[in-house]
Amino acid sequence: MIFRSLASSSKGNAYIVTDCETTILLECGLPYKKLEKLSGHTLTSLSACCITHEHKDHSQAARQLIRHGVPVYMSYKTAVVLDLPDAEIITPGEPVRIGALLVMAFPVVHDAAEPVGYLIDGTRTRERLFFAADTRGLNYVVEHPTYIAVECNYEESLLDSSTKMPDSLKNRIRHSHFELSDVIRWLHKQDLSGVLTIYLLHLSAGHSRAAAWEARFRREFPGINIVICEE
Repeated sequence: MIFRSLASSSKGNAYIVTDCETTILLECGLPYKKLEKLSGHTLTSLSACCITHEHKDHSQAARQLIRHGVPVYMSYKTAVVLDLPDAEIITPGEPVRIGALLVMAFPVVHDAAEPVGYLIDGTRTRERLFFAADTRGLNYVVEHPTYIAVECNYEESLLDSSTKMPDSLKNRIRHSHFELSDVIRWLHKQDLSGVLTIYLLHLSAGHSRAAAWEARFRREFPGINIVICEE
């Protein structure tokens, strides 16, 4: 299984997961043409797209993808908010088979109608990807993950010391995004013995330190490949 970041920030999010037979776009938070350029192939060749929630930086191209015949999966309330009656509805806890990949949505905590993350199993490769984009935190223990792609949005000390942001926005971030120390604590609760790579998603432009974070994760989780997914 291959996971690749096309874009990962508040300006737009998009990721590719493929087993070289089935290819899914996770998030489509960029203009259609830009997604096509970044992906390197026509989007109509995608097996499907799965989005986590309705915010524009995750769903911008959903309508065009559907118009071009690409199945776009999302939770029921997300489809209602986006006014996409032709969306494919995925119910948390109920696996859906997309080609050779088995996709199961699970609830997350974010300021959206019905946000979800995705657990993706490769039926051919026997690998498992855990994917959680925007979320306040996670209380799941993931069984036998091979790859973990998880939001690591901000560092509390950097957010707290910011003089350019009102307290109301700081609190919105605290209640809807995953903080560095919380991500590390959550990862330490997982069985990482089979994990090959941890991908850190959706870093805040003003409240993160990519190089320092990468070094810290390498110390915290020796032997695991750490990838920072930046803009």
